[in-house]
Parts: sequence; structure tokens; C-alpha cells
Amino acid sequence: MSLAGADSGSHPVLLAVSPLGFEWTLPVAVVLFAAVLAVGVTAALWRRRDSPGARLLAALALGAGWWSLFYALELSSRTLAGTLLFGRLSYVGIVVVPPAWFAFALVYTGRRELLGRVRLALLFVPSVVMAGLAWTTVSTGFVWSSYELTQAAALSIPVLAVEYGPAFWAWTAYAYLLTGAGTVLLVLSVAPARLFRAQTAALFVAVSAPWLGNLAFLSGASPLDLTPIGFVVSALVLGGGLYRYSLLDVHPVTSELARAELVERLPEAVVAVDNRGRVVDLNPSGASVLDTTLDDAVGTPLARVAPSLASFLDDDDVEADYVVPETQRSYEVRVSSLRADPAAGQLVTLRDVTERRRRERAVAVLNRVLRHDLRNDVAVIENYVELLRRTPDDEAYLDGLARRAGEMRELVETVRAVERHLDADEPTRSTFDLVRLVRDRTAAAADAYPNATVETDLPADAWVRALDLVGSAVDNLVENAIEHNETDAPRVRVAVERTVVDGDRYVELTVADDGPPIPETDREILVGTDPSLDEASGLGLWLVNWIVTDSGGTVSYEPNEPRGNVVTVRLETPDDARSEPTRPTTVRLPAGERRDVAPTHAAPCGR
Repeated sequence: MSLAGADSGSHPVLLAVSPLGFEWTLPVAVVLFAAVLAVGVTAALWRRRDSPGARLLAALALGAGWWSLFYALELSSRTLAGTLLFGRLSYVGIVVVPPAWFAFALVYTGRRELLGRVRLALLFVPSVVMAGLAWTTVSTGFVWSSYELTQAAALSIPVLAVEYGPAFWAWTAYAYLLTGAGTVLLVLSVAPARLFRAQTAALFVAVSAPWLGNLAFLSGASPLDLTPIGFVVSALVLGGGLYRYSLLDVHPVTSELARAELVERLPEAVVAVDNRGRVVDLNPSGASVLDTTLDDAVGTPLARVAPSLASFLDDDDVEADYVVPETQRSYEVRVSSLRADPAAGQLVTLRDVTERRRRERAVAVLNRVLRHDLRNDVAVIENYVELLRRTPDDEAYLDGLARRAGEMRELVETVRAVERHLDADEPTRSTFDLVRLVRDRTAAAADAYPNATVETDLPADAWVRALDLVGSAVDNLVENAIEHNETDAPRVRVAVERTVVDGDRYVELTVADDGPPIPETDREILVGTDPSLDEASGLGLWLVNWIVTDSGGTVSYEPNEPRGNVVTVRLETPDDARSEPTRPTTVRLPAGERRDVAPTHAAPCGR
């Protein structure tokens, strides 16, 4: 039978005559062999029925096997009644093949959402109607208006001559529409993927062979229906493709979905631009980095979406850093041409390297400061040694040596603590009471600054989650406020306050002084979103910023009135900390009242 169900004769070579009067010719044997192969393919597919499209492909193979079996019986029959009976029975398989193939193509190419149960049932409605009409034949004239056994001119056996009715031609159009559409879907979705070309070729040959043979018969190019021979080829290709190329185990749906999922979930931002610099696609990470949406960005020049990023498009295969102006986050940029068509456009990939760059700069700062400060300290020690040689009994020189050695030791310990933090994969934050820490640090300062006045305004407690190095930040803020005050009696006020901002809980540490304003360059080091340290001074303020930022906090600055500076450090609170804000704290220094609290030794970093 043809793809649409047309009847035909058989090859004249006789192999045997059965006891039932059927003639077993070579064409009959070939078609029966095709039926056996189809059953084998069906069994193999059913064992892998959980693979996408396997059940539908198994239905197709089973339908083809049924079709081939009864077509072989039709060819072997030498009576009109037998030929009609087997021809009608073959339609049960014929009507299954086209819709099963189309449904398989939808699933295999990732369009499963187009094929619900209701739509699948509707797809088979014409098949059921055609299978029923095949039994009416001449009584209605819908399928065959007339039929008879005649002697074919090119064959030595009688064949069934049929005049087709309107239902036959309607079914033929429907069958070819489904078969052709399924083939186009497979070719369009799989052919561009080099990995799946062998699988695509197998599928294309499997479906093309039967209906090309059918076209040859319907057009009159062949007096014999070649469709069953096509199914021999189809069964062989499907079976070979199943085991040789993992036809269903590795398929384009998985590849396409996995690739899309991979790009969508990539932490790196990916932006595709055409040869005119217009954005054609970007993943969610890219939209977040560029602070835009897919709809707003697509079709817009990259120079308008991110002007400074667009400058990298001029050099292909470039690798550089891009800093987002609004967030000051650093991204490693890689620009490369599209491999499939370099002239079509470019792919821009942005990898967040903010923390890496901050650590690299931190290491560079520490190395520079170590070289600078240790070199100066060594020079001072050498001077003290020379003076001691001249006046060995001078205790002041010995005290100077001891003091300088202690400062060197503190500097080395500070650098070691920072290096340990830099070596960690993630910042190690602890939960502690900031009030107790501030109280201990300010109370331990008497030995170093006996002439300074340090006032504190502290609640009962204020728990924060931050780096253990926060103590060094407190030391540096208090030390800078005292050491850079040119008066004989520096005054500093340290306050801690629990606060709530936009529904989030924080603890604020405020250090106010009455000294000269912090210079603009040092202020940028203190409050910069990503401060650098070009000179070997200001390490104390740089450490404050670095420690607070890595603790998840912020540093802000404002001038004090009538004179001085106010530095505020805001730190996060743990989830189970008290959320009620403390009473507002006035950090302006009053005139007259004096409370002497000695601060601690701080790392000898200076402002």
C-alpha cells in the first residue's frame, strides 16, 4: 500500500505456493522482512520508552509493521476478495504512521507544549475516519469509486486497478502534510548542530524512503508500489540510528534546553551584539549588570545601554576590566567574534572580579606599606644604635628602640591578620557585642594618650556580625582623631546606636573629634567604594574602609561643627539581635564637660 493507501501488484518472481493458495513471491518476502524489522524496532524503542519521543516513534514503527504485514498478504492473494480484505486491514497501520511521525517530530524538537492530550487525539481523528471509510469502498465512493483486478502492462501478474474518491485524496493531502511538516521540523532544528547531523540524516532517510517510494507509485513512475521497500530502509536506519548514534539518548531537545539553561543560569553576564553594535540578546546576569531588561536592550546600540562597555567592541578578542559606574563593581570583559560567522557580530562576556581585584589591590597596598614603613623603621633603629654607641647610658635611646620595635611588631601582626583574611575563600564574620569591644578599646588607651579626652555614649549592648578585625578599625579611627589633632588636649566622642533603616536593622558606630578636617585625598580613601592607596600613607583609613566593607558595612563622613570630623560606621546585625533602635545620639562635642578615658594602642599606620 502507498503512504496514502493506494493498492498495487507484486513482482512476478514466484518462490512458492502456500497450501492456502497464496503465492509467496520475492516482493512478498521483502515486505514481510520489513514487517519483522519494524516489530524489532518497536520492541527496542519500547525498552527506551522514557526517552523523549520514544513512545510515538514506537507507535510509528508498529504502524509500519502492521502496514507491511497486510500489504504482503495483499500481494500474495490471487483473489479479489482476499486483496480487498488485506488492503482494508492494512489501513489500520497506514493511518497511524503520518500523525505518529508528526507528533514525534514535535516532541523531539522541543515543542511538546504544542501537543497536549486533546491535540494529540484531534491529530488522529482523520486517521480513525479514514480507517473506517476504507471498509465502505464502492458503497460510498469516498475512497474507491471502482476497482478490479487487471493485468499490468509492465508486470506478468494481475494488479488492482482503482479509481480514487474524494476521501482518498483528502487523506493523501493530510498524510503528506503531516509527514512533510515533521521532516521539516527535524531538519531545521537539528541540522545546524554538528553533533547531531548523523542522527538527523538517519531520521531524514527513515521518513523519506517510504514516502518517496509512494510518490513514485502515485505519479506513475513505478507500476509497483515501492513504499514497503522504503520501510525496509526505514526500519534498518531507525534500528541502526538507535544503537549506533544514540538516536534518543542524545538528542537536540536536551542539547538546546541544556544550552539555554546553561546560558540563562550563568553567573557571568553574556551580551550578544550584531555587526552594527546593537544588542541582539543577553542573559539575566547581563541584564542585571547593565541595569536593563531584555525587551529594552534588544535592538538598542550597546553604546546607549553601556557607553563605556561599548568601547571594547573595537578590538576583537580583547580582555580588559570594565567598572560599572553606578555600583563600582569590576568585571573582566572578553570580546570575541561569533565562530559561525565572525562578520555577523560579537559576544561580550563579563565576569565579576570585584573581590579578586580588591584583594589584589589589598596585597599590593600591604606590600608597599611594609616596604615603606619597615624601611623607615630600620633607618630609625640604625640611628638609635649609632646614638647608643656614642652615649651607651642614655635610657631615652633604649626606650626609642623598644617603642620602634613594638610598632614594627604591631605592623607585622596587622598585615598577617589581613593576609589571613585575604587567603580565605569567603570573609569569616563573627557575631559579637560591639559595645563591649568599644568599651574595652577605649578603656585600654590611657598608657598611650594620657592627655586625650575620649567620651563614650553606649547602650547596654549592640550585637553585630562582622570581621574580627573590626577592633583594628576602631583603633585606627580613635588613633587618627587623636594623633592628627594639633591641640594639647584632643577630644574624641565614640557613640554606638542601634538603628533601623528601610526595615533593616543596623548598628552605627560614630567617632567625632574636634581636630582639623581630614584631607580630601584621605577622605576618599576612607569612604571610597573601592579605595586605592597610591602612597604609603593613609593605611589606617584604608584599613578602616577595607575591614568595614568586607564586613558588609559602610563608612560615611561629615564635618563636625564648629570644627572637626564625624566618621560613621554602619554594620549589620545578626538575625536574632534586638531590633529596637536606641535613643538618638548627638555626636557634637559639648564645651566644658570632660571625661578622661585612655584609648588603646593602635596599629602604627597613621592617617
